[in-house]
Amino acid sequence: MPIEIRSADLESDRAALVELMRQALTPESDVERFEWLYRRGPHGAARAWLAVDGGTREPVGAAAAFPRRMWWDGKERSAFVLGDFCMLEKYRSLGPSLALQRACMNGIANGAEAFFYDFPSQGMMAVYKRLGIAPAGELVRWALPLRSGAKLEALTRSKKVARGLAPLADFALAKRGWKGSKSACDVSLQQGRCSDEFTALDQETRSLRGLRTARTADYLNWRYLAHPSVRHEIFAARKAGKLIGYAVCAAAGDEAIIADLNCADSAEVVARLLHAAAAHFRKRGASTISLHAGARHPWNEVFARAGFRAREAAPIIVHSADGAMSAALAKGWFVMSGDRDS
Repeated sequence: MPIEIRSADLESDRAALVELMRQALTPESDVERFEWLYRRGPHGAARAWLAVDGGTREPVGAAAAFPRRMWWDGKERSAFVLGDFCMLEKYRSLGPSLALQRACMNGIANGAEAFFYDFPSQGMMAVYKRLGIAPAGELVRWALPLRSGAKLEALTRSKKVARGLAPLADFALAKRGWKGSKSACDVSLQQGRCSDEFTALDQETRSLRGLRTARTADYLNWRYLAHPSVRHEIFAARKAGKLIGYAVCAAAGDEAIIADLNCADSAEVVARLLHAAAAHFRKRGASTISLHAGARHPWNEVFARAGFRAREAAPIIVHSADGAMSAALAKGWFVMSGDRDS
């Protein structure tokens, strides 16, 4: 039977969306995740579409768009980040996927100044290729080794030898990279929720050149501190008591992730935040700390000086009604993994 596409109602279709995503996307799909991601975002409620089997009337696929407020050279822009695209295995062919993605894109077309972005999987890139949409850039993983034990054990094939060599190797790792000047700022773990000082920093950084998500206190509290399945920690950089930057981090097994960075365009402050995060997770036993940033992220040189090394990359889609705008948006974008949907 043919596949039909329709808009989803976040209330009446909630159970169907949650179950569909649990089966086809992630075992973490539940009501709590849905309410947090689809209905509580401070930039507005999500929009979703369902692919329905024309014979059984059962939902077989879904796609969603999550609104984002962005600052582009100081001016506000409306955007959507696409996510939660999924199809039941039986229906995973290009035709239904194209129809579902077209419906999603058409549903969020709100004029020349609006745009959407996506971090597509390899399978989704085939869909975008058929739609005539090419990647606007790449998201690059940068990695900094923190502990040498696992690597040494693999090289020596001896736990005993690795344990003997690790302290010296770990000491050398801790000394690697530019750490900025201690006088640049004081860095400490944020206690409790983000307050108005984070909104004030967002207002200060909005006027800088480039593209960035509007990171108010409400947004940060929702996106990171209220996340239903990931515990985030925020390292706050202050100068004379004033917030001038922060890094949002999370642990993932024996790896630590820096999901977000923001500051008033100071390389010294960025370096201090990177060092603070690395030192914190090294003490907690992490073997590597990583961050994902756009291939043309304005702070890539700082990441390299701090000892991070560029690893694998994945495509980023940026699209608007104005093709020239899509290309411009990909330049000077402070994009990181925290800019994903969830």
